[in-house]
Amino acid sequence: MATESVQPIRSAKYVRPQQEWKEIIAVYLYLAGMGAGSFIIGILIHWTRIELNPLSIPFIELFGVRLDLAKFPILWGPIMVSIGAPFLILDLGIKWRFMYACLNPRTSWVARGFIILSIFIVFGLLILAKSFLPFKWLHPESGLWLIPEVIAFVFALGTALYTGILLKATKSVPLWNTHLLPLLFLASALSTGSMSIILSTLGTGLLSYNSEGMKVLMAGEQICVVIEGIVLYLFLSRRYRASEQGKESVRLLITGKLRYVFWQGIILLGFIFPVVLEWISKYYQNSALLFIAGLSLLTGGFFLRLGVLHAGIKDQIPMQRLMEIQYDMKRVH
Repeated sequence: MATESVQPIRSAKYVRPQQEWKEIIAVYLYLAGMGAGSFIIGILIHWTRIELNPLSIPFIELFGVRLDLAKFPILWGPIMVSIGAPFLILDLGIKWRFMYACLNPRTSWVARGFIILSIFIVFGLLILAKSFLPFKWLHPESGLWLIPEVIAFVFALGTALYTGILLKATKSVPLWNTHLLPLLFLASALSTGSMSIILSTLGTGLLSYNSEGMKVLMAGEQICVVIEGIVLYLFLSRRYRASEQGKESVRLLITGKLRYVFWQGIILLGFIFPVVLEWISKYYQNSALLFIAGLSLLTGGFFLRLGVLHAGIKDQIPMQRLMEIQYDMKRVH
């Protein structure tokens, strides 16, 4: 009877994924990562002075101001981050929870992230605005603009890493509690960011399919995809060996309820289709196939974040672990 009074808690609840972080957070992580990654690639194009083709519609008139669109297709990343940030606010709640989180940078990664994102958005939009506003008093060719460009670049890297750090800070979910998660999201941000720049420059005619700049971009994007695949493998294999909850999380992704998200959404759309279609597009010189490959890779980037979120299984509470230890000891004796 004494043995029966302390039953182990190994039920379905033990392997139930967390329910607090839902699809709305996946949207935020995706938009913030892709926006930051695209700005990183765009500013590198700007710094290396890769030759760009003139746009078919280089200027637009807005309220009597003539806006130059020549750099817009490579520097639009901060806009995506600005669109994604409110999704985090909506999930936390616009009332006291969000305010409390943002006012405690010493203890809250939400607050630190809010600072990182804010600095990137401000400086990124400043660089974007400078690129198309015609005002001569901005001195757009001045070397002093390198300072805000470097600040925006550094905080773009911080934003891409932060999308993984935000989850890693949740110590109770073993799948997320690893330094490999920020690296995985950074690699994904660079691959999706590279591809989004490829699509925007190819779609607007800023870079032609066979130009040297496009070849460099595609080579860099393919390297990012390979690195992302390696980090994903290391992430899953190490989390599988980390703890029982980590093992169950990986099983949930690979063979469980999330297997379609993993194999079709992440692996097929995010890795296999883009790589195969890009090589075919090179062989046949077909830019339409490259567009399809790009859309596939961008979709896979979203499923990566969605899968990692939904596969997060919380660690057992201390009392639960204690009760199981007591039960095992009683069985031995």
